[in-house]
Amino acid sequence: MKNTVLLSALILALGSLATPANGAEILWSQYCQHLGKMKLLVHLDTDPTSTTEDEIAPVKLWLREQAEEEWKLADTRPVDPLTATALFVLDDWPRHTRSFFKVTCSDSEWEGIFRAEPKDGSVLKAAGLSCHKDVAWPWKEAIAEVISHDPDLVIFTGDQIYENDYGSPVFHARTKEEVPQGMKNYLEKYRKFGEAFRELMRDRPTLMITDDHDVFLPDLWGNGAVLIDDKRTTGGYPAHPDWVNAAEFTQTGHLPDPVNPGPHGAGIKAFYTALEYGGVRFAILEDRKWKSPPSEVLTEQIVPPGYEAPRKRKTHTDMEVVLDPDYDCTQLDDPGLQLLGPKQEAFLADWSADLKASGQIGAVISASPWVHVAMYSPTSADLDSNAWPQSARNRALKAIGDAPVVMLHGDVHLGTLGRHGVDEFDDGPVTYSLPSFSSPASRFWKPLEAGQNREPGAPENTGQFHDRFGNKVTMYGAGNGLNGYGIILFDTKNRQTELQFHPMDEARQPIKVDVPGWPHTVKF
Repeated sequence: MKNTVLLSALILALGSLATPANGAEILWSQYCQHLGKMKLLVHLDTDPTSTTEDEIAPVKLWLREQAEEEWKLADTRPVDPLTATALFVLDDWPRHTRSFFKVTCSDSEWEGIFRAEPKDGSVLKAAGLSCHKDVAWPWKEAIAEVISHDPDLVIFTGDQIYENDYGSPVFHARTKEEVPQGMKNYLEKYRKFGEAFRELMRDRPTLMITDDHDVFLPDLWGNGAVLIDDKRTTGGYPAHPDWVNAAEFTQTGHLPDPVNPGPHGAGIKAFYTALEYGGVRFAILEDRKWKSPPSEVLTEQIVPPGYEAPRKRKTHTDMEVVLDPDYDCTQLDDPGLQLLGPKQEAFLADWSADLKASGQIGAVISASPWVHVAMYSPTSADLDSNAWPQSARNRALKAIGDAPVVMLHGDVHLGTLGRHGVDEFDDGPVTYSLPSFSSPASRFWKPLEAGQNREPGAPENTGQFHDRFGNKVTMYGAGNGLNGYGIILFDTKNRQTELQFHPMDEARQPIKVDVPGWPHTVKF
């Protein structure tokens, strides 16, 4: 008896010397499945700046096929301190079977459903969202309406956060030592996004890409994934590569494996890739990371004679926005300038050829539309637009060629619908710039002249136009002044895609009004 007591005391003493594991709260999850490879990214509330010696408890993944079955432990993963995430990768996933999942971290748990992937021949319903400034957060009524559509897939096209939102002023991590503080600052914003959208993401796959505000810039010309050494118009990212990689991982770490991860330039990784889901193929692009900066063609802003800048300067009075209505912006092009970069152009060409050979339909996802249809004024020309550089834009469109795709974008705070032209009008794909979900609908499409060859009775801002950079576009509609989101129906059996615009008012409440141009069906 005496020996037993001594042994118990010894065990307790040894246990008190061990470093205890700290349990963290699970906040939400994002998942995506591609050709039988499931990735689940779990977000927790840990602090990247914590210096405690206590180890963070690992996250456990539990699965079951039926709601009444017992949970079975599938995997255990550590929490990455910098991103406050745990990533699970499950190979040989049964694509067309529904499964229930649960993740636990000590006493915290989070449950969801891995949906059965829709089979080829069905209609894949996607929700498209973009531009989530903190106005009217947490958007409960609007998100509830999105959930009511029961989409099979959610597509976020960038600007999930804005750098100064939620009462959290931006902090740029310039040095490696500042990266943890920078990530804490970033997560203060991104966790608000997750709190709002977690029920939408809980039970369905999510496709997400980053845009300029996600990496703490109002405009981004990545210039080959380098760092800014002067003004942002000289190109590059504003923070240490470790911060950029960590921030982008929190949004894209669950995507299919990147085609060319790098690192590139200053040490920044790439996430562009392909996804096949529900009989639909997606090209997931990065149209910021390699884009050439305005400093390649400009040294000062182009303004009309006698122009005086306002005392309180705004973004649209900076160098990248041409304000002279008589300036020929085709002069700003040069074949050596980049949009996607050579390797991503080659990927897009190969992907498009494979899509055509497969007999399936697809979509190209990028941050910003490849035409200048979102204006500060009827004559301004913004080099932040992917209408510039023109040669690089045309190379990218020719890489797509006549593949059966629609293009989906965000960024410009304006829902627009049209069709690209390269050599001729309508020889390119249909382009849908999703409306801003909550950021102010601050741009518009109001050309000075009526469009040519428009449909009888159609608004004058529809029809054929040359944008301020000389690019051809046939406009079908523009949701001037409206917030909202998109629903996209990919009918894989009949090889057609329907594009819908679901509007919201200034209070970010869903409204029932017709938006001219939508719905629009693209038949292949």
